[in-house]
Amino acid sequence: MGLKQNVAYKGILTFSNYIFGFVTFPYITRVLGPANFGLVNFALNTVDYFLLFATLGITTIGTREIAAARSSQQNLNQTFTRILSLNVWFTALSLLIYIGCIFVIPKFYAAKELFLIGAAKILFTAFAIEWFFTGLENFKYITIRSVIIKTLYVASVFIFVKTPPDYLLYFLLTIGSIVINSFINFTYSRKFVHLTREDIFSIHYLKQNFRLGVYTIMTSMYITFNVMYLGLVTDNEEVGYYSTAVKMYFIVVNMFSAYTNVMLPRMSALISGNQEKQFSDYLSMSFRLVMMTAFPVIIFSVILAPQIIQILSGPGYENAILPMRILMPALFLVWFSQVIVLQGLLPLRKDNVLLYASIIGGTLAIILNLLITPHLGAIGSAITLLGCEIAVTSYYVFMIGKYKYMALPNLKEIGKYLLLSLPCIILCNIATKVENVFLVIIIGCMLCSAYLYFAVFKRKITI
Repeated sequence: MGLKQNVAYKGILTFSNYIFGFVTFPYITRVLGPANFGLVNFALNTVDYFLLFATLGITTIGTREIAAARSSQQNLNQTFTRILSLNVWFTALSLLIYIGCIFVIPKFYAAKELFLIGAAKILFTAFAIEWFFTGLENFKYITIRSVIIKTLYVASVFIFVKTPPDYLLYFLLTIGSIVINSFINFTYSRKFVHLTREDIFSIHYLKQNFRLGVYTIMTSMYITFNVMYLGLVTDNEEVGYYSTAVKMYFIVVNMFSAYTNVMLPRMSALISGNQEKQFSDYLSMSFRLVMMTAFPVIIFSVILAPQIIQILSGPGYENAILPMRILMPALFLVWFSQVIVLQGLLPLRKDNVLLYASIIGGTLAIILNLLITPHLGAIGSAITLLGCEIAVTSYYVFMIGKYKYMALPNLKEIGKYLLLSLPCIILCNIATKVENVFLVIIIGCMLCSAYLYFAVFKRKITI
């Protein structure tokens, strides 16, 4: 399947995720309330944190190595078995530690029903093997399967979750969708690949897994761990405010991730095929795309944060507005880093750069979390994430000049796109004059989109 089709399918998948998210998120936040919503997010993020130790660098290694091995069925079978087996062994170890923590840590034990249900996510994610289908660039299957499962999940949420005490049922439905997804994926994978007995206990990718695993875990210190730590040192309501603010942030981040995730296997294949010129061209194109879109989105999100929070969560979540405004400027840094990492460093196998960057970000996250989160709550978590993204992106920019085929845009070019985006400030403020919050968002989108089309996009080649 061609690159355009892959981007199209990934775009459909990402857009459907937004639709499902915007449909369920306002409903769930209103039905559960800040406290129960915060409790559910505390449990989910804790599960995700232990899941990091189960997967480590498997997702990245799997995508990269499957993309490189897919031309030979024998190599594909061997690579798949080695990566899956490694993931299963680490999952078993992580699951044992997780269950032990439930009965040792009082705050976990107080909600043990949630946390015990969450163990299923850790177990079954090992068999989700999303990395396998991404490495094969089978985005059509990924998209169709995901849309069907999410449709059933959303329908179940609206049918069964009606009152605040239904938070346990909501959590069960969320974990259940992951279990079903894993079962379908693993069953369907048998059409393309088979396990090889001699590779079940292979440690071929152990070193890479540890290296990229440290990167993943340290990066999580200012993403996943933020929520878990916030829940441990404050209360469920603060978690609810931060989860609401960070929800919009990650929705927007994932807009660009839809593109960069498609590009990872393609860029890996280009490097394997010694097509350096096309590799460099794709990088330059991606950097331009970041500069053309990130600044307007940041301006829109910061100015219209009150209206966005009101639509997403309704009354009672006003304390999420300031954390959201603090978080959104990190968007440019994250998109910029995604291009450097997923389209440059990983295909070039410069894993050590990722490792050192994650150590910098993770160490800073621990320091900032300890110093400010207990006192500032959700605001402190937002400041921590922004500060860490500044530090990590700065390190990537410092290091990238050492490698061939990776030319960064200069400050003059970045400044030009920033200046072109500034009129969006006026346009968004015009939109705020309307009383209806839905109309504010719609008018703001229309005004900014029209301006950007004629002032920026029409004059430049994007994709």
